Amino acid sequence: MMKTFTMKTFIKSLSIILFLLLGLNSLFAQCEPDPDCTEMLCPTEFEPAVEDEYYEQVLTINLPEEIQGINIHHIDLLSIGNIPPGMIYECQDMDCTFWPLVPKCVQISGTPEIDSWGDYRLYLTFEVFMDLYGNPVSLGEQQDSSAVVTIESQLHANFNIDYGMTGVVCNNSETEITYIGDATDAATYHWDFGDHITVVSGDGAGPYVIEYTQGYTGMDSISLFVQEAPYTSPVFTESFMVDICTSVAEMENEVSYSVFPNPMNDVLNITSKENATAFIYDLSGKEIIKTNIYQGTSSVDVSELQRGIYFLSITNLNTISTQKIIKK
Repeated sequence: MMKTFTMKTFIKSLSIILFLLLGLNSLFAQCEPDPDCTEMLCPTEFEPAVEDEYYEQVLTINLPEEIQGINIHHIDLLSIGNIPPGMIYECQDMDCTFWPLVPKCVQISGTPEIDSWGDYRLYLTFEVFMDLYGNPVSLGEQQDSSAVVTIESQLHANFNIDYGMTGVVCNNSETEITYIGDATDAATYHWDFGDHITVVSGDGAGPYVIEYTQGYTGMDSISLFVQEAPYTSPVFTESFMVDICTSVAEMENEVSYSVFPNPMNDVLNITSKENATAFIYDLSGKEIIKTNIYQGTSSVDVSELQRGIYFLSITNLNTISTQKIIKK
């Protein structure tokens, strides 16, 4: 039996079609380009994501009319490589073709997988088409790797070492280690104190009191990672210098010196009562600078050092004194 197609049925069917079209349109319009973008790609520094938490970032592509003297017809985004696990990319309106002076966007979104923390440099592969009398001519594939997504961990294994006033760990006294991360007491704490440390007290998150095997000096480190289901933190490592620390009474009998400025820029000044030798080490224990210092004030050129933490060791015939210094 044939059904009668009435106006009421027609209107109902049309309403359904319009609803579906509007739904598809909203599905395709995942992102909005940044109207303030003046570069070809904006931004290149993304907001960090967190493992196991939903994330989205909009990348605006603002194609100029000309690149290196070549008139551009359009470009096609072929792929984005090295996207963090659990995330995808989608072009605006599901169309990955970009035209000059028409900003469009790409949305990178999803929930980063557990244990996927780290830095991900994105590799955007484009096919570029030049404009030859109004016709597109392929110039081949080009790749851009300026954008980076950082996935942060849910857990952190940071801890503090009580260096006191010396900036080093003393091998002739006890030192306290305090966990400052965000795991709870229910977590499992995997400490690595190395071969030279004796744990005097402490368990789990701590705090710990440690002391050094008698006579050990030089570079050392302590590491920690934390597990609290279902998450595992990255390994946090603190490197430091181990040295003999002297009391105030002992310091009266040894060479005294002062160091300024600390933090330093290009010059480190050392004031000493006696001639001595100064060594600067990086955190791995590698000797970076060795220089003689003299009674009075000596200036050491540190302009070639990278920004970071170093150790200054001053030695004469009888004593060795070490402290932490910082290059700005």
